Formats: sequence, structure tokens, C-alpha cells
Amino acid sequence: MGTILASVRGMTRRRIVEPGMIWALSRRTTRRHFILNPDEARQMEQAYWYCLGHAAQLHGVAVHAGCLMSTHSHEVITDVRGELSLFLQTFHRHLALCAKAIRGWPGEVFDKESTGAHELLTPETTIESLAYLIANPVEAMAVRYARDWPGAQTLPRDIGSRVVKVRRPPHYFDPTKPKWPEVIELPLQMPTALELDYGTELAQERIAQRVKEREHRAWQESKRTGISFVGPRRVLRQAHTKRARSYEVFGSLNPQFAAAGHRGAATEAVKRLRAFNAQYDEALAAWTSGKRTVLFPRGTWWMRVHHGARCGPAP
Repeated sequence: MGTILASVRGMTRRRIVEPGMIWALSRRTTRRHFILNPDEARQMEQAYWYCLGHAAQLHGVAVHAGCLMSTHSHEVITDVRGELSLFLQTFHRHLALCAKAIRGWPGEVFDKESTGAHELLTPETTIESLAYLIANPVEAMAVRYARDWPGAQTLPRDIGSRVVKVRRPPHYFDPTKPKWPEVIELPLQMPTALELDYGTELAQERIAQRVKEREHRAWQESKRTGISFVGPRRVLRQAHTKRARSYEVFGSLNPQFAAAGHRGAATEAVKRLRAFNAQYDEALAAWTSGKRTVLFPRGTWWMRVHHGARCGPAP
């Protein structure tokens, strides 16, 4: 019993995980090293799409967009089967091992404390998150236009139309094992809510407009500060041992959901999370006292998967 309680307390913070939830994801490299920086041979781009596509197929995840920056990755996905935690574990583990092989990196690739995952509550929030992902290389002052990023990237027109076809990287993956197919195809799907509300073309246009707005703000910031864009050629020449120097507040917030200003959706999400935590606390107390028939709230992942706990609505 003590071992179970210790493992529960030692895990990452609670997260409601249910089928059909749409998530914005990110993961940062250890000490913000440029381990994931694009390269002329496009090896990191190949590894990224292969690992993402493999994990998505394995865990029933619909990928809407992905972008691999020098120090971090961004994805927007729908967790169709409710396997977010397993998906993240598979994706990040294989990407890290592949990056280590490509770079000859001796230590950890990802910062253990830096995984970001927040639920997108509304279609408008999804549009904003997709635009943020696409414009990230511009807002990071790497390139002037999102389309100029020389690494793995998604553009507005890709969402709902592009199928990424990627060959198995020569690093890390054993070609003799059938679990590593020679080619993986990863469709970048339009989120269902956007497809229903706008259709593919109009949704792409709305995302593209938000990307342009972000690009314009980045250009204005460049003029104001005198900081120039790095440019794609210089990006490719950056050493993977380099570290990001931009100021960052230690322990900055990692929200669990985003509502893009929709107060009603945010209020409901807060209520839901509070109710979830209250039922979870009560169930965990009963479990650790030996009551194995207690119901954990719907959306519980760790206790259900690792300890066989039952889940259901609050009594």
C-alpha cells in the first residue's frame, strides 16, 4: 500500500483524460539546448514525423499540426481513444532516442519538468492554438515567415489536406522488426469541430489570417527592439550544443486548458476540474485505506491503468 501511495504522489499532476479531447502539446529540451535544431540533411525532421506518426497510429491519435523548433516541439492533436499519456510516452521516448543517435548526445534530451498539455475548449481556441504553433518560428525571431522554417512545420493549407509520408530513419530503428515500417503516412487532419463549423477551406483561411496577424506583430516587435530575424540559412548552421538565451521565468505557468477568452467555457472547465479533484481525493483516501471497490472519477488515467481502479460518476 505504501508503494502505491508513493507512486501516486510521485506522478505528474492530475489530468482529466477522456476520448475525444483536443490538446495543444509541447515538450522542451534539457537546459534549452538546440538538440532538435533543423539540419541540411533533414534528419531531425524525418525523425520527428516518423516518431509522431508511429505514436499516433499506435495510440489512436489524430494529428492536426506539428512543428519542431530547435529547443522544443509543438503539436495539436485529438486523443480519439483516451490514450494521451501512452501517446506522449511513446512519442517522446522514441524521438529522444533517435535524437541521441543523430546527435551523439550523451545525456537526456528532454527536460523532465517541461511537458505541456492543455485542453482546447472551443473551436476558436483551436484556431488560436494552431496559429500559435504555425507562427512559432516567426515569434521566436528565427524566420520572417512561417513558411520559411527549415525544419518540420505545418502550414494552414496543410491542415485537412496534407499527408506526411516519411521513410524510417536510419538511426535507432531496427529495420528487421515489423513494428518499424519502412514508410509511415501521417494525415494532418482538420479538427472535427472546425470541419463542422467552417468546412476545410474556410477553416484554413481563418487559421491563415491568425498566422498573418502573429507574423505582423513579430515584425513590429523586431523593429521596436532592433532584434533581427535569424534567417533559415543561419538556423541550419546553429550547433546543437548551443543553448537558448532568451529570458524565461522559472516555474512559469503551465495551464491545463485554454478557452481563448470564452469565460463560460473556462468557468465550466474550472468547475469540472474541481469536482474531479474532489472525487479523486476522496477515492484515493478510501483506496489507500484498503477499499478497492471505490470509484475514481471519469477521466482518471493513472489509477485505472496502473492499479486497476474502477471509474464512474460520483455517487
